[in-house]
Amino acid sequence: MTDNKIDMFKLVEQVEKQKKMDIDDIFSNLDSVKNEEVKKEEERKQAYTSSNDPSLVSRPRIPDEIGTFETRFECFRCIIEHVSYGTQNVNAYVEGHKDALEKYYSDAYQNSKDLYVIEGRVNDEINRNNSHSSLYDKGYYDGLAYVLKALKRSKELLMARINKEIIKHL
Repeated sequence: MTDNKIDMFKLVEQVEKQKKMDIDDIFSNLDSVKNEEVKKEEERKQAYTSSNDPSLVSRPRIPDEIGTFETRFECFRCIIEHVSYGTQNVNAYVEGHKDALEKYYSDAYQNSKDLYVIEGRVNDEINRNNSHSSLYDKGYYDGLAYVLKALKRSKELLMARINKEIIKHL
């Protein structure tokens, strides 16, 4: 009987040690993965910021003539899909710009009926984003500004179309 108690006690001790080792292993693995991701991100940004010359950057412009659309989202999508970066822009700037566009395009796709929500999110992120230390960051910030302009332009165009139809029926 006492042998069973000792064996049970040893078994419980071993299980507890194993649990502690498993938890420690999990945390050490998470730390190593996080460190690897941070290093990769730093390397990626460093590769893009080897040339921080702002004269190498030209901001994409929203076209004056876009067309006619039934919904605000369709207009917004057209503006976002037809961005022209030109040939002189640095890859880091373009990638930052595209990241901002892709992020808010997917948000807009999920909330296509209510783009006011997206406008608020973009405004909040613009107000929080003060870092322009690299061309990637500058591109991302300019991408946010482009998204906001595209949202406003889509609203203006849809309001103008509705106004024309109202005037027609009067």
